[in-house]
Amino acid sequence: MNALATLSNTKTAIELSDVDRMLMEEAEQEEAAFDFIPPRLKIAPGGTNVFQTDEDDVLKTFTGIILLSQKARAYWPGKGSGQAPLCSSFDGSHGVFSTTPLDEQIADAMKARKVHPGVELTIHQDASWPDFFDCRSCPMAQWGSNHQGGNPRGQACKALRRLVVKLDDWDIPALLTLPPTSIKVWDAYATSLVKYRKQYFAVRTKVTLEGAKSASGDPYSIAAFQVAGDLTSDEKAAVLEVRRQYKSLIETLPMDADEYEYETDGEEELPVPF
Repeated sequence: MNALATLSNTKTAIELSDVDRMLMEEAEQEEAAFDFIPPRLKIAPGGTNVFQTDEDDVLKTFTGIILLSQKARAYWPGKGSGQAPLCSSFDGSHGVFSTTPLDEQIADAMKARKVHPGVELTIHQDASWPDFFDCRSCPMAQWGSNHQGGNPRGQACKALRRLVVKLDDWDIPALLTLPPTSIKVWDAYATSLVKYRKQYFAVRTKVTLEGAKSASGDPYSIAAFQVAGDLTSDEKAAVLEVRRQYKSLIETLPMDADEYEYETDGEEELPVPF
């Protein structure tokens, strides 16, 4: 049985027939058949304290294994534009500007107090493009650069955490992008495990949502994390294999419009480090 099957809950594993197992083994050979698109989970807007799936199902909570965590950043110049970010970083440090920016994105970006350097290059059609933009020095990542509404002291480019999560009831991992409001909670949880010589990917975690309000009174949800149990030796070995399989995916998967929703900048009272 493959590593993902090992991480499936016991009930599902028992109910698999011999034919099902053969089909699963056959599927492992299908790498050239299609590009895998992981299912998405996101924190629903409006402070409803639920997660939404791709199929618009809702989950109040879930328990599973957080296989991978990746720092990221993304800059959407328009508030809720429903477009891919104008600039994004898969490691939180190296920003990649869109090669096909929309005219409306450029127009929105021009409203910033200090414009993203990629916008200047696009407008002047400069051929000397850098391989990447340094997020640490980029004006969009500085505090007080926010121009999309909300807290003016915030960052225009948002710090994010992309998590690959294997829910106990799902057969394949999902991608959950944590907005700035939940980053400090996640980082504190992962750090607390290290203190006890554990790793976030070597325990089962229960994830819930708690309500909060911004300084202006707008409701939003913050993720909360709690250890739900240790993994068996077989599960830990399977996690290491699945992490290897998904590492390149999370490092290269393009960001889309659903990875962050501009609801509130209440979190930006406290800086998020690079």
